[in-house]
Formats: sequence, structure tokens, C-alpha cells
Amino acid sequence: MMVQWAHLPAFWILVPLVLAALFFVFRRRSRTDSLLSRMPGPWKDLLKEMRRTRWAFRFLFLAQLVALGLLVASVARPVRTKTTVKKSTEGVDIVLVLDVSESMDAEDLDPTRIIAAKQVIRQFINQRPNDRIGLVVFGGESVMKSPLTRDFDFLLTQVDEVKLRELKQGTAIGLGITNGISRLRKSQSKNKILILLTDGDSNVGAVNPMTAAKLAAQEGIRIYTIGIGKQDRVVVPIYAFDSRGRKTHLVAQVPSYLNPKLLEEMSELTGGKSYMARDTGMLSRILQEIDKLEKTKVLLTAHTELEELFLYPALAALLLLTVSYLLLETRFQRRLKGNDLNGFSTGTA
Repeated sequence: MMVQWAHLPAFWILVPLVLAALFFVFRRRSRTDSLLSRMPGPWKDLLKEMRRTRWAFRFLFLAQLVALGLLVASVARPVRTKTTVKKSTEGVDIVLVLDVSESMDAEDLDPTRIIAAKQVIRQFINQRPNDRIGLVVFGGESVMKSPLTRDFDFLLTQVDEVKLRELKQGTAIGLGITNGISRLRKSQSKNKILILLTDGDSNVGAVNPMTAAKLAAQEGIRIYTIGIGKQDRVVVPIYAFDSRGRKTHLVAQVPSYLNPKLLEEMSELTGGKSYMARDTGMLSRILQEIDKLEKTKVLLTAHTELEELFLYPALAALLLLTVSYLLLETRFQRRLKGNDLNGFSTGTA
């Protein structure tokens, strides 16, 4: 906040007031005082009383000048400006589509593909506080884990609860994308994106991935695809049950079924971008790059309010003038009459 003057030229009125005050303060004393002080009789007491009265009237005169100066300040119209900045965001609606097929348990990313993916997804979510983010998982079928939301506590809980081997086995990329599109279709946001994280090629599902990509393009949704894992054989844990119903843990080397060409074609069709994450660090850097590409627009609108302050100097001037008038009409008036009576009695005695 700061005080400004709307009519600064009004202060030129102060010039004659200041000159009058200077003349009043520094003018020469009258010789009458010195003559009365040398005359015999009671003139010294009368002179002392006259001087007191004179100083009182000087004070009242200066008070009236100050009151006039305050009135000038009121005419100059002091205003206090208060500027508030309203922040509004044009957020991005984002759906994360995460592959939870059994191969996501491969250990070529540290510690595994699925754990590394969940870690970088959490980081990505925390970096976008102004956006709505949803989560869809898919294997041989697709399930929505979270709708578009800014309740990131709930969303992060859903990410933590993602587990493998809870859905039908397979990699239904088309179904996962279609499910994500259905979350974004009713969005009013101008920026809608879908981030697909998968480690395999589409091998099940009734929806072809390219058909799903065309649908996304029609809805104005950009798809960023991230292929996870190395392209050679990788170690994948396999869980099975023996004849007694006991769960066994085996390890097998399986080939990578990534289809980079498919992922690239899907991204290009929608105006997005395709990436390959061969290790955990690369996966983290990819999501950071997407974070920079899809920035949330922050709009700042400044609004200035003016608070009129002319009433304060006007009220102070009114108070000074009122007090001066009351003193002139009461106490100082009586003192003047007392001086006149004393002079009359002294002169007639």
C-alpha cells in the first residue's frame, strides 16, 4: 500500500499560507511594549498580561493556518492504492495409463520395472500441483484406479496400491488408451494429454491401439508413449502353485516384446512424442521432459483499489477550527475583557 495525491497542483495554495506564517512569526516587535515598560505605574503588570494574550492569539492564528493547510491537503485528494494480484491457472488434464502385465516385474530397471515406474509417477504428480491427474492400469483388461483429480493424497495412495497379477494376463494397449480417453472426453481443459507407460506389444483386447490413437486425435488428446525396458532377454519372476497348493517362485529369462514403431506411430498421430526408457534414470528424465513440454499456464491479473483519505485531513482541520473558535469565544474573550477592565480601572484611578 502507498499514499498518492490525485491533485498535486492544489498544494500551490500553501505558498501564501506559508508566507503569512513566516511573516507572522518573524515580524518586528512593536515599540509600544518598550515604551510601556519604562513608564511609571502599573503598566508592567498590564504589559505582562498583554504579552500572554498576544502569544495565545499567535498560537490560535498558527492553528488556523495549519487547519487551512489540512484543508488544502484534503483538496489535493490523498488516496491509498491497494494492488491485489489474482492468480488463475489454465491447468492440464492428464491421464497416466500404466501397464501392469506380468513382464513389468522384470529386473532390468532398478529394482523392477513396475517399482521404478511407480516412483517416477509419484515424482511427476508432485511436480504438477495445478493439474488434474487420473490413473488407469491395464493388462489383459483395463481398470480405472483414479478419475481426474487434484486430491493428490488419494491419487498417490492409488499409485502405491498398484499391484501386478491382479488383472487378466496380456497387454491390451488399445483398451488402456480407450479407458484413458473416456476419462478425458468430458474434460473442459484446453490441454488434454495421455501418458502411456508399457513394456510390451499389444497382444489382446478388442480395440486396436492405432484405432484408439485415432480416437484420441479426434478428441484433441495428445499421447506420449514410453516404452520401458531393454530390448534383449530379461529376468522375470514367475509365481506358480505346486500340487499341494503352495506358492512357488521361479525365475525365467524372457524376450522383450516392445514395439517401438507402434508407440511412435501412436504418438505422431496425436501430436505427442515417443520415448524409450532403458533404465530408471532415463525413465525419470523422460517424465521430466514431458513435464516441461506440457506446462501449466499461470495467469496473473492485477487489480488496483483506491481508498479515499481526504476525509482525515478535513476532519483534523474542522477540529482545529472548532477548538480555535471555542477558545476565542470563551476563555480568550474573557481574558481580553479582563485586560480592558484592568486598563480602564487603572486609567481612572
